[in-house]
Amino acid sequence: MSETQDPLRSLFQQAADVGRDGALAAPVAEIAARGRRVRRRRVAALVTVACLVAGGGGATVATLLSRTPAPVGPAGTPSSGRPSPDRQPSPVSTAPGSSAPPAPESTVSSPPPGSTASSPPPGATRETATEPP
Repeated sequence: MSETQDPLRSLFQQAADVGRDGALAAPVAEIAARGRRVRRRRVAALVTVACLVAGGGGATVATLLSRTPAPVGPAGTPSSGRPSPDRQPSPVSTAPGSSAPPAPESTVSSPPPGSTASSPPPGATRETATEPP
């Protein structure tokens, strides 16, 4: 089987021969220079990212530290039996037409030692054991 001479095939072979003859490896100095440029760009990008991360972290820390802390109450238990103002029980809602709950009466303080306990201090009311506070 002999192949007929195809003019297009012979032109492609000539072009391949010319390309093969003209293809030369780049000089070592040029390849090394390209590598150095790539390395410089990579290092510059890493340094930029590191600076942005450090700056962002510093700004975050500065923002968090510049806030005034919320006031903290005492660590001990309150001395009185009443709840603190921020922990008052919620008021009891009443149905329409009913009366409001009675106002709490003031408590009687104990008299100082050495005084008589027969009369309450002025402005205080006496409570009995059968009346709720």
